[in-house]
Amino acid sequence: MIGARLGVGREAEVHAWGDAAVVKLYRPGFGGHRAEAMALGALDGHGVAPKLIDIVECDGRTGLVLERLSGSDMLALLERRPWRVFGMARTLARAHLAVHEVAAPADLPGLREVLASRIEGAGLPSRLRDHARRVLDDLPDGDRLCHGDYHPANVLLAADRVAVIDWPNAARGVPEADHARTMLLLRWAAPLPDTSPVTRAMIAVLRSALARRYARAYRAGSPPLRSAGSWLVVHAAARLSEGIEAERATLVGFLERRARNAGAGPSAT
Repeated sequence: MIGARLGVGREAEVHAWGDAAVVKLYRPGFGGHRAEAMALGALDGHGVAPKLIDIVECDGRTGLVLERLSGSDMLALLERRPWRVFGMARTLARAHLAVHEVAAPADLPGLREVLASRIEGAGLPSRLRDHARRVLDDLPDGDRLCHGDYHPANVLLAADRVAVIDWPNAARGVPEADHARTMLLLRWAAPLPDTSPVTRAMIAVLRSALARRYARAYRAGSPPLRSAGSWLVVHAAARLSEGIEAERATLVGFLERRARNAGAGPSAT
């Protein structure tokens, strides 16, 4: 059943699986298929993610058989049609809001616990680590489905629908926390090492406009975001656990400023 390889990532490879499906084969040692399967099960019938068809084992590797969708991810489309940035930002926000309408399975990890663990492994100076943990301690749990890595490359645009893909980081939490992770990625995420010069230039030029318009559209469709700045602090600290050296100075600088502001009095959120 396994056909041509269609994509490859750090945790998994995607292959054709017959004519109407794909199989996402996880590499040994990676367990993201559990969260992804639970998230896709919760999303079934909501029209914002590929349908999970089956879970299989292939040569000792777990594979998720998924509905095959034709189309391009939003980042690839922005590279070809940068003038559509404002419309795509609204689409990005609408799809994220639709995800956050869905209740998370009870067995999904709690986002606050996930972030606490990542902060501990971020290699931060103790002052910044402790500040991030204090901020996290004051933030709420939640019961909504959170993607955990929502950005344009994980949003597929087909002719008649928008589908959010790549769910191994799915967790249970408050929508505002998931929104803050997306804001961090839109503003500060470094391109992957094999990103083409054209795409790097496009990201540099468009990221500010995309982030602003996405934030505006998301806020227009959500309850008031009262702790957005606090969640951004937590996500910045947790992001450092991913070891992306190109981002470290920016994220540490942001955390330093927020810690200083907190020392002088309550920081604005």
